[in-house]
Amino acid sequence: AYERSCEAYKHAGSTSGLFHIDVDGSGPIRPQLVYCNMTEENTWMEIQHNNTELTQVRAAPGANQRSVHFDYSAREEQLAAAIGQSEHCEQELSYHCRKSRLLNTPAACVSEGSPFSWWLGGPGPGHVQTYWGGAQPGSQQCACGLQGDCIDPQHYCNCDADRAEWAQDSGPLTHKDNLPVRALLLGDIRRPGSEAAYRVGPLRCHGDKNFWNAAFFDKETSYLHFPTFHGELSADISFLFKTTASSGVFLENLGIKDFIRIELSSSSQVLFSLDVGNGPLEVRVDSGVPLNDNRWHRVRAERNIKEASLQLDDLPTATQKAPAEGHFHLQLNSQLFIGGTASRQKGFRGCIRSLQLNGAPLDLEERARITPGVRPGCPGHCGSYGSFCQNHGRC
Repeated sequence: AYERSCEAYKHAGSTSGLFHIDVDGSGPIRPQLVYCNMTEENTWMEIQHNNTELTQVRAAPGANQRSVHFDYSAREEQLAAAIGQSEHCEQELSYHCRKSRLLNTPAACVSEGSPFSWWLGGPGPGHVQTYWGGAQPGSQQCACGLQGDCIDPQHYCNCDADRAEWAQDSGPLTHKDNLPVRALLLGDIRRPGSEAAYRVGPLRCHGDKNFWNAAFFDKETSYLHFPTFHGELSADISFLFKTTASSGVFLENLGIKDFIRIELSSSSQVLFSLDVGNGPLEVRVDSGVPLNDNRWHRVRAERNIKEASLQLDDLPTATQKAPAEGHFHLQLNSQLFIGGTASRQKGFRGCIRSLQLNGAPLDLEERARITPGVRPGCPGHCGSYGSFCQNHGRC
């Protein structure tokens, strides 16, 4: 199984390199190959396209404009999911110019203010954008216009000064709704003496929104509830926990007779149990060491019509075969309880984070904010790297 983000690979001890990212686990989106850059304070995921080099603009014979399209190494649904789950994304957009105007701002009147160049960005084919790297959406400015330091203060882009010396407008595009850059259309390239070059960098994102999404249960009677879990024929549940308690229920969903439950059954054992109408099926993993050591432990439970399996940390996966005949559908109708049970007995005390059901993350923090006895986040949570750690120590 692949990790869901570069941040997860970094926490597993990996260093920079190419990794397969599976943003939705057992969900329908296929894993994608990305570069994880772990050398900076943030862990960056980089998705390449077909041309990230500085490229000279050459107009086709008879054409007054040059259009350039970018094809990404990820599929459409992979791009959308990677951008959606990231705290921050950006893409460098640069234009190097010599007597080649860019956004044509400001103009004496509106009719003269049409930009010479623009770009398409966002989902699908993208939407027309008339601002440049380092500026705000809809501003029809470049970075120097926002900062007030363009080479000609009458213009909002350096290239709009229309000078015979080389200049440039560049900066990061950071508005996630307008990423990635799909195409460029460059217009002022046919006048005598006009020269230009462009660069669109790879899509770079950091901050896995789901990775640190956590809730702290400070009483055995506290719990979160969510809509009924629908995993009639297959279920894939993963999360991390840390606790000082020796037992407690992580997750439970009941039906009239059917149920599914994952619990810390002793200080060294996790139990996955379910019943689809043929009697309880149980899968256990014994760690051999205490799990109530207030450190993070990872759980992944899976079920299909043939078997149920349970993995704890990096221990071997335990599996139990389902009966060859009988019932197959897991029919649940109660709410899904996290950190507790419908009977409010044997609740969990501690932290649960990064909970995903069939590839979909559950927003524990949002629900915890409105639930008594449960707090969003986790005490001692350490979301950044390097701030307090020396000698390559990991928080």
